[in-house]
Amino acid sequence: MSDYHLFGWRVRSALRLPDLLPWQGDAREPDIVVEIGAVPPLDPELPSFSPAVQIQPAGVRVTIPAVADYWVEAGRRIVVQTALPLEVPDIRVFLLGSVLAILCFQRGVLPLHASGIDIGGRVLLISGNSGAGKSTLAAAFAGRGYRLLSDDLCALDVDGHPGPRILPAFPRVKLWRDSARQLAIATGGLERSRAELEKYHVPVAQGGFQLEPLPPAHVLFLRSEPGSGPARIRAMSGLEALRRYDLVHRWRLGLGLGKQPAMFRSMARLVEAATVAEVTRSDDFAALPALVDTILASVGTPPP
Repeated sequence: MSDYHLFGWRVRSALRLPDLLPWQGDAREPDIVVEIGAVPPLDPELPSFSPAVQIQPAGVRVTIPAVADYWVEAGRRIVVQTALPLEVPDIRVFLLGSVLAILCFQRGVLPLHASGIDIGGRVLLISGNSGAGKSTLAAAFAGRGYRLLSDDLCALDVDGHPGPRILPAFPRVKLWRDSARQLAIATGGLERSRAELEKYHVPVAQGGFQLEPLPPAHVLFLRSEPGSGPARIRAMSGLEALRRYDLVHRWRLGLGLGKQPAMFRSMARLVEAATVAEVTRSDDFAALPALVDTILASVGTPPP
């Protein structure tokens, strides 16, 4: 068993989690335990939320065919029953994605489908549909010296602080080979997120990760369009922004877990604390530096 740092929680895991930083905090008992073992079976008396997920009274069961079954219980315990060798990264990809989102819901923090960047001591959240370029843009900001808080899944905590806070995850981004090439990142020797994909785990350089929670300042929803024109930024009103539940990672699952009031309250606090805008960008990788410049200009260009 090894202890790791994730969103400020102490995670004690029987599964090796090299994406995460080792725990260097206090001597508290683990907040979360990850075990290797048998997952409770599907309950034939209960409907499944989706083909992969069944919400049971004692916890949530997640099935990823040919990879692993996961059991998430009370925001404190995860059991992993693998169909692959323990070192295969596919197991961690789903553990640190959908399974982590369920854990966040259970622990009372809101999982956001966004990457987070430290912009002058506050967080720029980059959201959008899968493939919109969240991770690529986050890596581009990191290349400019801005520190990463999280890639693809952020945790929003609205309790116990003077205001909402984005919790730091771990110093790694996932990039497709074309994105890495555009950012001059060599992929030789890097771990693939899944064996059949040309998508790589890219560690953030030392000093490029923000270790402390920070307040949110800006939320950007990315959308791409063909061509090479300049990026366009459109501010979104509070009500329009409040309705963007696609910002929440697995938001329909959150509804299934009965978290709608908590989701609405957290979204309201976020929209109150941060500006929200939609960014329409070119799908031409060559326009990426100009996109970063445009965003920095829109948020006041705080130094890294």
